[in-house]
Amino acid sequence: MSTNLPETVAEGQVLPAPPRVVDDLARDLTHAAAAVRAVSRGARCGGGDVSVAAYTAVVCTGRSAARALEEAAAWCRQAPDAEVHSLAWARVPGHRDDVFEYRATLAVSFPDHETGEHTGDTHHHAPR
Repeated sequence: MSTNLPETVAEGQVLPAPPRVVDDLARDLTHAAAAVRAVSRGARCGGGDVSVAAYTAVVCTGRSAARALEEAAAWCRQAPDAEVHSLAWARVPGHRDDVFEYRATLAVSFPDHETGEHTGDTHHHAPR
């Protein structure tokens, strides 16, 4: 849980977004628009298609790979309605040259409030 937000929120209460969240959203929308422009002006090969999706990214960090994955699993338990669409993995420099930080980034969506359906791609298995 972010240190910028309270642990619990009363029903219907609106919290102000921390400046970092607003900046991240503006950056993500700018990048999504740039991705759409790149698709529209470039020549594409036949036999495929390109789409641009703006999912919510949840970044879980840890001092080890196992810890980052444990944090991701804990987040999923706290948000059971979230649909995980993809997971990206990174090992990045930490606060010292000899220390690394591990990041598990989940691309997620939540059900539509009106229909209850998830948006975007989900994994389905054919019935047997």
